[in-house]
Amino acid sequence: MMKVDLNMAAIARSLVLAMALLAAPQAGAETVCGDEPLTVFAAASLADAVGEIATAYESKTGCTAAVSTAGTSTLARQIAVGAPADIFLSANRDWVAWLREEAPTRLAGSPRTFARNALVIVSRPDTSAETGIAALLSTRFAMGDPGHVPAGIYAKAALSSLGLWDDIARNAVFTENVRVALALAARGDVGAAIVYATDATMESTLAVAHAFNPSSHPEIAYEAVLLTDGGAAGQAFLDLLSGSEGQAILARFGFLPGDEPGNG
Repeated sequence: MMKVDLNMAAIARSLVLAMALLAAPQAGAETVCGDEPLTVFAAASLADAVGEIATAYESKTGCTAAVSTAGTSTLARQIAVGAPADIFLSANRDWVAWLREEAPTRLAGSPRTFARNALVIVSRPDTSAETGIAALLSTRFAMGDPGHVPAGIYAKAALSSLGLWDDIARNAVFTENVRVALALAARGDVGAAIVYATDATMESTLAVAHAFNPSSHPEIAYEAVLLTDGGAAGQAFLDLLSGSEGQAILARFGFLPGDEPGNG
């Protein structure tokens, strides 16, 4: 009788253990979501693509994400003074380096290059026949503020390398981010705008009138960095961003691969 009881107890323990193993989450298979939505600070030029990546992230992990877009410099400064961000997606490397110097405790990992871009001049199709850069920018045109906006920094570098900056700088209307420059051209407030190639696809009323040679400006490389509050949920977002699904979304919006130096 005693022997029968021990066998039954052993069987019961085995069943309990098996049920516990079946109920337990598999290591690495689930993302632990935070109490608050994952907050992603993204450069303005990434707005549409990152919005779609955030949707994919939510579907894949069950976690929620909130995307805030603005000029890269604005976002970096906000993070430095304590803005509640979990991930920073920058339109250039310099502002990530600046953040590392000004607020090193906010960074939780090394930056990774996840996309690249090209620089173009857009204008209304009826003015696109003016293919010369000097002619296109001979009247008021918009560009990011070269004092801090990455697109403006690239644009000034390109025009300077071509020997045009000193002659046409007076025609420039500086904006707080590249999307504002695009909007000014779309509304007809200026005759042209210097924007990223990906921005040019966002306005059907504008056409690319000139594409800058990549050698005329610093490489346009987007960097992503996990911030101290990002945790496992933030790491999962970065993995998706750099993985095949995120890269496919970025490519659909016209971004160049991040792992191909020399482009953009």
